[in-house]
Amino acid sequence: MSHPAATAAGTTTDLRSSAMTSPPENITLTSTAPAARAAAAPSDASRTLRYALHTTAMTVTDVMFMVFTIAMPVGMYLLFGMMFGDQGGGEARGMIMVNMAAYGGLGAAVTAGTQIQEDQRTGFLRQLIVAGLSPRSFLAGSVMAASAVIIPALIAVSVVGLATGVEVGPAAFLLTIVVLWLGLLPTILIGIVLGMVLKGGTAMAGGVVTMMAMAIFGGLWMPLEMFPTWMQQIGHAIPTYWISQLGQWSMYGGDLPVTGLLVIGAWTLGLGVLCALSLRGAVGLKRR
Repeated sequence: MSHPAATAAGTTTDLRSSAMTSPPENITLTSTAPAARAAAAPSDASRTLRYALHTTAMTVTDVMFMVFTIAMPVGMYLLFGMMFGDQGGGEARGMIMVNMAAYGGLGAAVTAGTQIQEDQRTGFLRQLIVAGLSPRSFLAGSVMAASAVIIPALIAVSVVGLATGVEVGPAAFLLTIVVLWLGLLPTILIGIVLGMVLKGGTAMAGGVVTMMAMAIFGGLWMPLEMFPTWMQQIGHAIPTYWISQLGQWSMYGGDLPVTGLLVIGAWTLGLGVLCALSLRGAVGLKRR
């Protein structure tokens, strides 16, 4: 009669031997470590989205930024609307609303773009690149974040306009916001270029000067027809004037300002190329 322990030991040995020689059919002998690592590595699209969300959250929680980009254009709309809003049977109020919405979006776009300089100065941008964020994802994320932060200014001015007597249908109202939002793309790129090319506080100062110049020469504060001819010629060559014209077209109809589409497209293309050329230097990838 065999001892139970010996029998159990013999059984265990047989099982180990069996397991080493012929693995069960329901067990797959493949390593999951590489797959796990591959699944853990975020894609470029995921990195871009995360960077855009992070930058957007940082910007919209900046109280001074939001006050400046919303309160000022709303206040200017109320002032100009009170002074000139009743002209043209009240249509002037709608044009002022479009111009001030474009001005608010312009300020948010340029300021958001120049924030890149702060990230570059503190080394945060360099850390992102070392951590795996590609320059292309950085640029795309910056454009997405700036595109998001201009929306509150557009909506705030437009809602105040509706509340104070601007007469526009729902479809025209939504179309106007979309047209202004899309038309502001070159101003976003202007802010990003300034943030990458200028250093330190110069970037912010350059952004303010650029924003003021584009608002004045674009006729956002006062009708361009009130200015000398040379100023009108400059205004016709910059995107802000045509952003205003496209916004008024979407609200009140008329002939589509095709020249405006060409001017905005040319600025967007040129600034996109300039962003690409400035990108490697901005993220510290140039050879020293």
